[in-house]
Amino acid sequence: MTDWTPRPSRRSQRIIILGRDTCEDTTRSRRHLDERGIAYDYYRVDREPSADQWIRSLNDDMWITPTILVGDPKQPDVILREPSNEELDAAIEGR
Repeated sequence: MTDWTPRPSRRSQRIIILGRDTCEDTTRSRRHLDERGIAYDYYRVDREPSADQWIRSLNDDMWITPTILVGDPKQPDVILREPSNEELDAAIEGR
Protein backbone atom coordinates (compact mmCIF):
# COMPACT_ATOMS: atom_id res chain seq x y z
CA MET A 1 0.00 0.00 0.00
CA THR A 2 1.27 3.45 -0.82
CA ASP A 3 1.13 6.55 1.35
CA TRP A 4 0.93 8.82 -1.70
CA THR A 5 -1.97 11.27 -1.72
CA PRO A 6 -2.57 13.25 -4.92
CA ARG A 7 -2.91 17.00 -4.83
CA PRO A 8 -6.01 17.76 -6.90
CA SER A 9 -4.73 21.08 -8.23
CA ARG A 10 -1.65 19.42 -9.78
CA ARG A 11 -3.19 16.03 -10.51
CA SER A 12 -5.71 17.59 -12.86
CA GLN A 13 -2.97 19.17 -14.97
CA ARG A 14 -2.20 17.74 -18.34
CA ILE A 15 0.83 15.48 -18.71
CA ILE A 16 2.45 15.01 -22.10
CA ILE A 17 5.19 12.52 -22.87
CA LEU A 18 7.31 13.05 -25.96
CA GLY A 19 9.19 9.81 -26.48
CA ARG A 20 9.96 6.68 -28.45
CA ASP A 21 8.72 3.12 -27.97
CA THR A 22 12.33 1.91 -28.25
CA CYS A 23 13.52 4.16 -25.41
CA GLU A 24 13.84 2.38 -22.05
CA ASP A 25 13.31 5.62 -20.11
CA THR A 26 10.13 6.40 -22.06
CA THR A 27 8.82 2.89 -21.41
CA ARG A 28 9.67 3.14 -17.71
CA SER A 29 7.98 6.55 -17.30
CA ARG A 30 4.84 5.41 -19.13
CA ARG A 31 4.67 2.19 -17.08
CA HIS A 32 5.09 4.18 -13.87
CA LEU A 33 2.21 6.53 -14.74
CA ASP A 34 0.06 3.61 -15.89
CA GLU A 35 0.65 1.77 -12.60
CA ARG A 36 -0.38 4.88 -10.68
CA GLY A 37 -3.47 5.39 -12.84
CA ILE A 38 -2.31 8.80 -14.02
CA ALA A 39 -3.53 9.85 -17.47
CA TYR A 40 -1.15 11.32 -20.00
CA ASP A 41 -0.88 12.02 -23.71
CA TYR A 42 1.90 10.22 -25.55
CA TYR A 43 3.48 11.51 -28.75
CA ARG A 44 6.02 9.40 -30.62
CA VAL A 45 8.80 11.63 -31.85
CA ASP A 46 9.99 8.97 -34.29
CA ARG A 47 6.59 8.66 -35.98
CA GLU A 48 4.89 12.04 -35.70
CA PRO A 49 6.57 14.98 -37.50
CA SER A 50 4.91 17.55 -35.23
CA ALA A 51 6.17 15.70 -32.13
CA ASP A 52 9.66 15.57 -33.63
CA GLN A 53 9.64 19.34 -34.16
CA TRP A 54 8.17 19.91 -30.70
CA ILE A 55 10.77 17.88 -28.80
CA ARG A 56 13.59 19.48 -30.78
CA SER A 57 12.27 22.95 -29.96
CA LEU A 58 12.40 22.10 -26.25
CA ASN A 59 15.87 20.52 -26.29
CA ASP A 60 18.25 22.59 -28.45
CA ASP A 61 17.38 20.58 -31.59
CA MET A 62 18.01 17.20 -29.90
CA TRP A 63 15.85 14.22 -29.10
CA ILE A 64 15.98 13.78 -25.34
CA THR A 65 13.49 11.06 -24.53
CA PRO A 66 11.37 11.14 -22.73
CA THR A 67 10.70 14.84 -22.45
CA ILE A 68 7.68 15.22 -20.18
CA LEU A 69 5.56 18.34 -19.86
CA VAL A 70 3.35 18.98 -16.85
CA GLY A 71 0.70 21.68 -17.16
CA ASP A 72 -0.32 23.79 -20.13
CA PRO A 73 1.46 22.38 -23.22
CA LYS A 74 2.21 25.88 -24.51
CA GLN A 75 3.62 27.09 -21.17
CA PRO A 76 4.21 24.01 -18.99
CA ASP A 77 4.79 24.38 -15.28
CA VAL A 78 7.51 21.73 -15.51
CA ILE A 79 9.61 20.25 -18.31
CA LEU A 80 11.38 17.01 -17.38
CA ARG A 81 14.09 15.36 -19.43
CA GLU A 82 14.79 11.69 -18.79
CA PRO A 83 13.36 11.93 -15.26
CA SER A 84 13.58 9.25 -12.62
CA ASN A 85 10.26 7.97 -11.26
CA GLU A 86 10.87 10.05 -8.14
CA GLU A 87 11.43 13.23 -10.17
CA LEU A 88 8.28 12.52 -12.18
CA ASP A 89 6.25 11.99 -8.99
CA ALA A 90 7.58 15.21 -7.47
CA ALA A 91 6.64 17.22 -10.57
CA ILE A 92 3.12 15.80 -10.66
CA GLU A 93 2.60 16.23 -6.94
CA GLY A 94 4.00 19.77 -6.95
CA ARG A 95 6.89 19.03 -4.58
